Amino acid sequence: MDEMGRSTWLSNCTNTSNPASSADYKCRAIFYGRTVAASLSIVGCCLVLFMILVYRKYRHFAHRMILYLIVPSIIISVVYVYPHQLKDDSLYCQISGFLINTCTFTQRIQILFIVIHLLVFTVKERRPKYIEHVFVGIFCFVPPLISSVPFIGKHSHYGYAGDWCWIKGESKYENYLRLFCLYFWLLLFIVVEFVCFSIVIFKVRKHIKHIQALSINGPEDKASIRRYKKQIYPLLCYPLVNMILATLTTANRLQNWLYPNNPDFALYLMHSIIYPLWGFCNAMMYFISRDTLREFNPSSVWEQLTTRRYTHTSQQHLVGTPTEKGREPSAINPVSATLDNLESSDME
Repeated sequence: MDEMGRSTWLSNCTNTSNPASSADYKCRAIFYGRTVAASLSIVGCCLVLFMILVYRKYRHFAHRMILYLIVPSIIISVVYVYPHQLKDDSLYCQISGFLINTCTFTQRIQILFIVIHLLVFTVKERRPKYIEHVFVGIFCFVPPLISSVPFIGKHSHYGYAGDWCWIKGESKYENYLRLFCLYFWLLLFIVVEFVCFSIVIFKVRKHIKHIQALSINGPEDKASIRRYKKQIYPLLCYPLVNMILATLTTANRLQNWLYPNNPDFALYLMHSIIYPLWGFCNAMMYFISRDTLREFNPSSVWEQLTTRRYTHTSQQHLVGTPTEKGREPSAINPVSATLDNLESSDME
């Protein structure tokens, strides 16, 4: 965005040290919308982390994938909720721009991995060995590496990019950086996710209808249906919601690219609210499960906390009842026990 583009209403949001007290209502609307959305995401993500840790759901692959998705959402939300003055030469703007690009890229690649996992699981009904290690290795190193490219050169290309910090759009080179560092991959991931998502839905519906049509009531077939419902259905929500959110936020950047001197307030407002709201939406997807809602009851949480403490003490005095290391007796938490049984059927 050149100087002519900056002479619009966006300059009012950038030239003030406190956007919340800006005379321009557009600046205040964007600031408060972004702050409220980011705050909701922080609260929602912290609740998800709390539930995963208290109930030890991190022992299950599906919940670990959700945990990996929540962490970058918290970082993005913290960056957006922190009040600051946007300046190209500020260290905060450089770091926050890098973190926003890295965490956004990480989120998108994690959603792609979730879809790939669902596709492999529906086709082979098992999870390949070491697939999680491959996933973690890729999204821990690839996004930071690609996000470091704008630092190459005499000056960093991170800075003021609208009403937040990201890769500046003051030249064609920086527009190409935006494309290479995020949007090319984002659009590619959306296409791949849509194809894989369609295949997963088709195969799951076909498999369940086949079992129901034959009226099979064997234990293996019932376990197969339960496995689909426990391992696939909860994760299907995440790619679908994130594809919708990614499409909406891309609309603003597309408008910036086509009309750099005429920023659209409605698109900026939508972008500023939806972008930090990803963490909150992921949290809502996590809590749509009835089992999770029952576990979220204060009495259930307190019982889980006290039971874990009691179990840790009593297990030292148990004789003749061997328990797998790092796991509690299944009677303590039936939901976790069921997930354990389902996950143990996967050939890891």
